[in-house]
Order: sequence, then C-alpha cells, then structure tokens
Amino acid sequence: MLSRPLRTTAMLLAATALAPLAQAQAAPCPAAGAAALTVGTVAEVAPGPARSFSLSLGANEGVIVDLATLKPPAAAAGSHSDGEGEGDEHEHTPPSVPHTLKLCDAQGALLAPQPGEVFEKGGSVSTTGDGERLRFVAASTGQYVVTAAASAEPRELLVRRRSVGASPPPVVSAQLDASQKGITSSKSPMVFSFTGTAGQWVLLKSTSEKDTVLRLAGPDKAGDYSQIAENDDSDGLNPVLRRKLAVTGTYYLQVDSLSDEPGEFELSLKRTDAPKPPPPPMALRSGSQLAGRLTGSDDIRLYTLPVIAGHSYRLDLTAPYDGVVAIGLPNPVEPEDGGDKPDAGFAEIKSQDSGTTGTEKLTFTARSTGQLLVRVKSFGIGETDGGYTLTATDLGG
Repeated sequence: MLSRPLRTTAMLLAATALAPLAQAQAAPCPAAGAAALTVGTVAEVAPGPARSFSLSLGANEGVIVDLATLKPPAAAAGSHSDGEGEGDEHEHTPPSVPHTLKLCDAQGALLAPQPGEVFEKGGSVSTTGDGERLRFVAASTGQYVVTAAASAEPRELLVRRRSVGASPPPVVSAQLDASQKGITSSKSPMVFSFTGTAGQWVLLKSTSEKDTVLRLAGPDKAGDYSQIAENDDSDGLNPVLRRKLAVTGTYYLQVDSLSDEPGEFELSLKRTDAPKPPPPPMALRSGSQLAGRLTGSDDIRLYTLPVIAGHSYRLDLTAPYDGVVAIGLPNPVEPEDGGDKPDAGFAEIKSQDSGTTGTEKLTFTARSTGQLLVRVKSFGIGETDGGYTLTATDLGG
C-alpha cells in the first residue's frame, strides 16, 4: 500500500496526465485527424463519433457549409429557398437550433455558432430539410476546422462559396433597469445580451409601431443554451416577457419583427417582483346555481367542480353579454409571460362560446373521479353590470 505522500503524488501525476485528454474532449472542434476539405466539393461523413475537417479560407471569404443526411427526406410542407439556398425567413421555425455543425479557428476557438445565435432566425446556423446549414465569413486568411457532431447515420458535407450576405450582426450588450433602441425587420432581427441572477424576475418589453416578437434564450446548469420563452402580442402588438431566471449567467434576447420593412423599437429590460399567486378557485357543486360578476373583458372567475368517473355533466352559463365557459385542469407549467391572472395555472380542455348573449351550454363526460376547473370569462360586458349565473348539472352515468 502506498503511503499518504506517495498516494498524493500519484494522484497529482494522474490528474496531470489526464488534463490534456479532458481538454481535448471538451474542445468544440477537435483538430486531430481532421480531413482536408475543399470549397466546392462534397465530403462523406461516416457514422460514428464527431468528425472534423480542415478548411483553408482567405480573408473576407464567405462560405456555406451544408451537412445533409443520406436517408430519404421526410415529407415537408411549404419549405422553399431563395437564390442562395439559405431558407425562407418568413417560415415558422423551430425555437432553437441543435448546433450539429461547429466552425473553429486553427487553435480550436469556437467562431460559429456563438451562444447568442441559439435562435433559428438571424444566426449563422439554421436547419434545412435534410440537415443543417452554417454560414461563415472568414476574418483573416488561414486554416479553419469544421466539425460535425456524432451520429449513427451516414451524412455528406458540402462547402460552397457565399457570394453575397454578411455575418450575423453582433450581439448588443444591455443591462437590466435600462432601455435600448434599435431597428429590426423580419430579415434582420437584433440580439441583446444581459447578465441575470438565479431566482431573479425580469420584465422584458419591446415597444414599436411594427409587430415585433421577443425570444429569450438562457443557459442551463451545464452551460448549454436554448430558447426558454417567446411572446408576440401580450400588450397589443407589443410583446412582453415576465420570467424568473433559472441560473446565474448571460441571457440573450432577440427582437424580431413580422414586417419586411425595418422599424424602430424601444426595448425595456427591468427587474420586477414575482407575480402574486392568484386567489384560490371558488367551489361549484352539481345541482346548485352560483351568481357572479365580471368587471370587464380581462376579468376571469375560476371554480372547482367535483366529478365522478363515467358521469356526464352540463354547465350552463347565462349572461346578457358574450360569455365563455370552459373546463380544464391545473397547469404546472409557468406562463411564459409570468401572468398572474386567476387562470394563469389553468390548462383548457374544452370551451363553449356559440352566441353573443344568452346561455352557453357545455357538456362533457368525466373519465376519472376528481376535481375539474371551470373558467368563466367574456369578450366584453358592454353596458351591463357583468352579472352572470353558472349552473352545474350531473346528468348521471
């Protein structure tokens, strides 16, 4: 058995020997064994671990790198591309990009994609019908390394020159409790970064005459980035995100637009208090009638209704305005806008709104014994006092 000093020395030597290996495994683009890649040619990417390729580029030379699976493409609807083949910026896109492709300099420093490019639109990496596409413009002449992540499927890698376009715009540094101004369009979204603290609530809002969209991306405990929230029109056409930050680190906020025409916007980033918990739902019993009152189109009332498996029920909502009755269950998912309305934790199952006045009748059959949530709201109470009656009837099994 080794003595304590010898054991300590041995452990240190082992750690020293393993350090280069750990660093090599952590490198985003391992250059060892990289195969030569030429612009305008196709390279096979064999199944198995990550594969790296060495690429020589001149200063300001732009390239498009396509990684495509060799499996037959799945049926895709409505996709098309422009003259350069870079996709349609108006399509509904996934919330984040898997980042199968990475590009580094000869020393292994990651150049694309950057953490702030986690959004599908506006970044250097985007998804295609059969794989992934990376766009890059070299800042200087030299060797670069392109890495395709591990896969069990055979793939092809194609590099071609990019004659037009530019690199993604830089991320703009921002601070909480401050405002930023910018110009955005559907073809040129802007990205801002700010530092947040775990457990902190933030209120993010874009104000513009155009219809803008906010997307928030943040890190997890492992340091990987993904989109965590999106909002389009919480305040008219102005998007609002109210969110609790999960971990301490840098967050990225993209301001996109649904308009082709560039438009000015003002971005507000504020610390805010956690939303107050909504009041508990009121009890609703079968065979009884309740009277309630809504104060306006934004007002909501929530009830709990005990149900028995196999029994059918009818809800009757009577009001002199356009009322809506719905059933649902508690929703454990936090609203992306941090909403604190009574139905912030309500997940709708079925609703009824067939007329603009009178009685709405909603029928359903309970699958299991327990409690359902019943929601009452309106599309406006007009000149009325907002009064309504709600009746639950057990129709039997």
